Amino acid sequence: MNDREWTSTNAGRGSIAVLALSAMVALWTLVHAIRIEPVPEVPPPEFASSAALAAPARAADADVEAAVRADLFASDRSAPAHAYRAPGEESNEAAPKEEPVLPVVLGTAVADPAHSFATVQLGDSRTRIVHAGDKIGEYTVQTIGRGRVVFTTAAGKKLDIPELKP
Repeated sequence: MNDREWTSTNAGRGSIAVLALSAMVALWTLVHAIRIEPVPEVPPPEFASSAALAAPARAADADVEAAVRADLFASDRSAPAHAYRAPGEESNEAAPKEEPVLPVVLGTAVADPAHSFATVQLGDSRTRIVHAGDKIGEYTVQTIGRGRVVFTTAAGKKLDIPELKP
């Protein structure tokens, strides 16, 4: 079979069509690979002057002699009145301390002390089932009674919270 006879067959025509299609795809890909999208205009960068960069930062005055004279391990030494803050750090001394959210007792189930439990929610958190000795937030469950739970805080303050009535 010669070249002219091969092109008149269905297989030959299909091969030529696939070759033409692949040539068009290759040309389209080449055009899009070479084409460069325009770069948007941006304002020129602003740099600090060389004088501003060359000026050294002023070091804070430190009384090194007083620190050396102070006995770090003296028994009469106490903590400073104000906590140390790094430069630029905000002071939180003026901010009033927020009272912690009290737990809400949703229900109790009383059996013997080892098997009693309560359903408690702290603020917007999910509801939890707690037993005596469990912690929820900063509160520790001390005892669970019928319709009430006794909690203690880390400072040792006792809170007797009744069950929420619908």
